[in-house]
Amino acid sequence: MSVSCGSGETPTAGNNVTADAAPVIRAPQLGDGRPESVTLTEIIGPSARLLTPRDLAFNPLRPNELWIVNFADDSMVIAFDVLADPIATERRKDAAANHFMAKPSSLAFGAPETTFGIPGTFATCQESRNTYDDKAAPNDFMGPALWSSDLSIFAKKNPNGLGSHLDMLHNSPLCVGIAHESANIYWTFAGRTNSIVKYDFGKDNDIGLDDHSDGSSWRYGYGLFKYEAGVPGHLVFDATDASLYIADTGNGRIAKLDTKSGTVGRKLSLKEENALYVEMTGATITDVVPGGGELQKPSGLELRDGYLFVSDNATSKITAFTTTGERVNQLDTGLEPGSLAGMAFGPDGKLYFVDMKGNRVFRVDVTPR
Repeated sequence: MSVSCGSGETPTAGNNVTADAAPVIRAPQLGDGRPESVTLTEIIGPSARLLTPRDLAFNPLRPNELWIVNFADDSMVIAFDVLADPIATERRKDAAANHFMAKPSSLAFGAPETTFGIPGTFATCQESRNTYDDKAAPNDFMGPALWSSDLSIFAKKNPNGLGSHLDMLHNSPLCVGIAHESANIYWTFAGRTNSIVKYDFGKDNDIGLDDHSDGSSWRYGYGLFKYEAGVPGHLVFDATDASLYIADTGNGRIAKLDTKSGTVGRKLSLKEENALYVEMTGATITDVVPGGGELQKPSGLELRDGYLFVSDNATSKITAFTTTGERVNQLDTGLEPGSLAGMAFGPDGKLYFVDMKGNRVFRVDVTPR
């Protein structure tokens, strides 16, 4: 199924134009500004049991394999080869998903190494205050969970009654974004405290165990970000300069955190035994795309070829910016407001994104001029 798009805008700033040549299009994954240059191809739909999909990511160990988190029922849909026709999918729900994957907002694949010798990990963040699917009062014992991406383990093993998770730390309830840095280190957008929390799981706990004592957490920018209920605020870590880009949804901006900056401040209270949980002070946080301007509710965020691709949940537009905030391209998907969230670039170099309202995954297919 294909969907026609609304008109984009052909960027002009910085383009070299002659009478005999078309303008050089930056961020061409969004087309060239002509509606006919882009087709949105539905590759996965409601029949695959997508239920409010919030985010998606390609598995680096099997690059054609796409994983999609379902917010509505705490599950995962796995597409085994997005380049196949038809695409085979499977929905999986972990035995203990009502805590370890409760209301998932985002996922990020991590390092391949595990303590038990089977490679492949990923982590999810949960927009939850830990109510066990509304069966208990919220206690805010919630944060990112670490998982195996091995298909014989994820949502298949349950050796200790705690499902197949490998680890979990609990200092970011209402978590709406996650990004991998290295090893078992992840960054999260903690909605309950309107802050960014860095986590190091240390070593994973093996399958279904719960010793969190080697976990460490660092909180940045307390109160400087703004959670928007029901809309993921995704993150991107740029290893080239250790910058973290943040879709600060409630403030309508894209922010950048210099993760090399800041000093360790006071210790923060813990709900469990961890190695460390501290406040970071004096970190450098700057606006890339300021609030009150181009963006209303930025949600999905990807970094590709030096450009930041941002999906706007309020307008259903996907916009490309330089890392200094210059807009270079834009695609109006024409979808209903509230549809857009997570995005990912596939093995074919094309952009894929979720439609939360339509329970679909789309691929952006560009027809060259």
